[in-house]
Amino acid sequence: MMMIALIWGVIPFAITLFGDCTVRSTQDIACGNFLGWIGLPLFWIMITAATFASYLIAAGAYTDLAFDRRRAARLAIGKIVPIVAATIVFYIVAGIGFVLLIVPGIIMVVSLGMYGPALMVERVGPMASLGRSWRLVSGERWRLFLAGLLMLIISIIVFGIIGLVLYFLIAGLFGASDGFASYLSRQIVTLLTIPMSAAFATVVYLDLRVRKEGLDKEGLAVQLSGGN
Repeated sequence: MMMIALIWGVIPFAITLFGDCTVRSTQDIACGNFLGWIGLPLFWIMITAATFASYLIAAGAYTDLAFDRRRAARLAIGKIVPIVAATIVFYIVAGIGFVLLIVPGIIMVVSLGMYGPALMVERVGPMASLGRSWRLVSGERWRLFLAGLLMLIISIIVFGIIGLVLYFLIAGLFGASDGFASYLSRQIVTLLTIPMSAAFATVVYLDLRVRKEGLDKEGLAVQLSGGN
């Protein structure tokens, strides 16, 4: 999973560096030329695809299917349009929920958060994956909220420390500006979080299917094998 994140993220990340992207004092990202503004959305698309490919690898590990990164990458690239479409809808719905006094946004994030594994493992469409997530999470929202909150706290602590170390290394040892060091450390941390977040989402998704549908390793292996 880490290899996929690094391979897919390096090229668009390098483009943003040539585009002179930095973090301003307001925490907004700004780029000095058109390469940066091309690289930023490309970076987002590629790390999103890398995350979805990682769902397959994590699910394959559960079935001992040895889902290698090349096959996972090929399948994720083949579904890049529905992946991006589902992700955009997810963020729009969640964003509207957060505007409506935060709580509805949290409910939307928890309820729709399993769309990624559903899209990749079950090979459903963008809207169907969101609906599938809603049905799987139904009745389990409070438990998943607490699990997600714990994972968020752990991630903030672990990757926050890593980010600070990277920032001081880049700014101190290499003499980079604060904005560039902040941007570089932030994007590197983003790549590092992919395996952890993908593994967590996949484990939760499989747990829900086992609890509600009696999914076993053989049934999951059949679904994954059908994605050749």
